[in-house]
Amino acid sequence: MSKIEIPYGPSLVKLDIADEVVTEVVSPKKTRVDESAISKSLSHPTNFGTLESFGASKKKILVVVNDHTRPTPSAIVLKKLDLSGKDVTTIVATGTHRSPTQTELSKILGGAVPPFRGRVIVHDSRDAAQVKFIGHTSRGTKLLLNRQLFEAEGIIVVGSVEPHYFAGFTGGRKFLLPLSSLESIVMNHSHAVDERSRILALDGNPIHEDFMDALNLFDRYDDIFSIQVVLNSEQQVSFASSGHIIQSFTECVERAKEVYVAPVESKADVVISVTRPPLDLDLYQSQKSIDNVKLALKDDGILILVSKCPDGIGDKGFYNILASSKGAPPKANTCEFGFHKAWKMAEILKRARIFAVTDLPPELLSAISITPYSSLQKAVDDALRLKGKDSKILIVRDAGVTVPLPKKST
Repeated sequence: MSKIEIPYGPSLVKLDIADEVVTEVVSPKKTRVDESAISKSLSHPTNFGTLESFGASKKKILVVVNDHTRPTPSAIVLKKLDLSGKDVTTIVATGTHRSPTQTELSKILGGAVPPFRGRVIVHDSRDAAQVKFIGHTSRGTKLLLNRQLFEAEGIIVVGSVEPHYFAGFTGGRKFLLPLSSLESIVMNHSHAVDERSRILALDGNPIHEDFMDALNLFDRYDDIFSIQVVLNSEQQVSFASSGHIIQSFTECVERAKEVYVAPVESKADVVISVTRPPLDLDLYQSQKSIDNVKLALKDDGILILVSKCPDGIGDKGFYNILASSKGAPPKANTCEFGFHKAWKMAEILKRARIFAVTDLPPELLSAISITPYSSLQKAVDDALRLKGKDSKILIVRDAGVTVPLPKKST
């Protein structure tokens, strides 16, 4: 009997799997920690002057950081920046997510004191007074951006690059959308139902191209200094690239592929998709762990989501759409927020079953055609009874960012 420990929130749960069951375990690669990566990247920016020369003529600086749903080590990056003598505002790019709690905000910023003795603002995509209209992208996205972006003389963007289930990759060029209006985000995300909007894909990906259009509309490349990082399996910095917003992102994409793409021998009958903090906050965020592993799941297979979901469902838009369609692909209504997530999840439910080990009330999961479990062991035992003892199990230990790719198609 193989005994395996599986992360569940801040703790571990034990799972017993019979030795005769073929089991494969994958996670992000254990790349080395490079504690000097950020400093080195700041000393040698990509296709850009140094941070010192960037800020020489700029008094008002806006620092953009990710919110509590991202693993980005913003606090570490902020400590590397010398912005003395500058008028600094730090803005938390929340997109459609809730505002961080005070504890979460302190973790993002590295303490209770605002960085650089400046101001801290939390973006609210639902507050029309915060945004300014600048035009439409070529795909029709109405772009309304936070006014702080226009008041700053220089913008420092702090991000991390990981695979993303419809944008291809997070980070870099996408920073404007989490600082835009809800309307802008919904219009951008409506392209997620396009089959070209998929994980690891940038060329021809309409979401990525919409991000690039937004950057071109904003048209302030010389005023943006980017600091992007790639994390290892323990969410420690293993690589960093600074400088130009596009080139720094591109460099990190290549490293992210090395870390997060995990080759597996073949598709599995049962995939255990483990969501680690902070993506396990709610079902809305945990959906990424469902979509990220789908390429490694056989048709008629069983996907077991393991995610504590202490904040519950999260944004209820996608949930309500799924519940009303009873887990079937919803009728096209891409102007409704959450439609993209509902569509992606329904596509998987068409060809496989989803079990979920969470702290959510069972009836909430049953209403969207997901089978609820309080015990991972029982979920796996039931899956093996349904699929047979000769089934293959794949365990993805950090499925929010890991992409298992089968070497064989069957």
